[in-house]
Amino acid sequence: MIFRFKKKIWYSINLIRDGKLKEVWQALTRRLYSEELAFGFKRDLSIKIHKPRSLAKVIIREGTSEDEKYFSEDSNDGRIKNFQTCYVAINYDKIPCFRTWLIDASQNEKLKKAWGNNFPQLKKDEILLEKVFTIPKYRGMGILPIALYEISEKGLKLGAKYAICFGAVMNKNTSCSFCFAGFEPYILRKVRWFLFIKFTSYQEIPVNLLTDYKIYTQRYLPIKMENH
Repeated sequence: MIFRFKKKIWYSINLIRDGKLKEVWQALTRRLYSEELAFGFKRDLSIKIHKPRSLAKVIIREGTSEDEKYFSEDSNDGRIKNFQTCYVAINYDKIPCFRTWLIDASQNEKLKKAWGNNFPQLKKDEILLEKVFTIPKYRGMGILPIALYEISEKGLKLGAKYAICFGAVMNKNTSCSFCFAGFEPYILRKVRWFLFIKFTSYQEIPVNLLTDYKIYTQRYLPIKMENH
């Protein structure tokens, strides 16, 4: 706990040094009092769907340290970099434009240590896709859903049946992309901060939120393959 607190202090100091006072202030006020709702999304990998189409062709590969310079806008405190495995999507110019981490059940202890109850403990047949990020100038091209689709398929080789990811309820664009990649909301995560104390809980998705979700994602439903 003390080590994690020191890392946060050091991360904040680095942000201030980089002139990112706005980010530090936002983090401070959020921890005084805030409530964040996120859908937990799940994809059943045994249900085959057609690969999503995108405006930009990408190739998926494992991330390297050389990719880091392309993701300077993806601010984080570095904890995600302790996990395996990072995947990036590169375009026809071989420039990284998207990345996320694929985390399996063997990393449960590390997951708990890094984020507490922010994520459920993974079962042996589950993988988690975390820190989904598309570089801003490549957004709106359909890269996120096709990358998410292809990376979640890699879970099959790890013996996974389900792929899980989380996205803010208020971020409808991300929800649509997850839907297009074959993911469906299955749980609601509520994170509440009060006087720098964090409370995390999970519950069934309220009917009104689920109804709203179905309305704005209707046109993004994936096409399932027919069984012959």
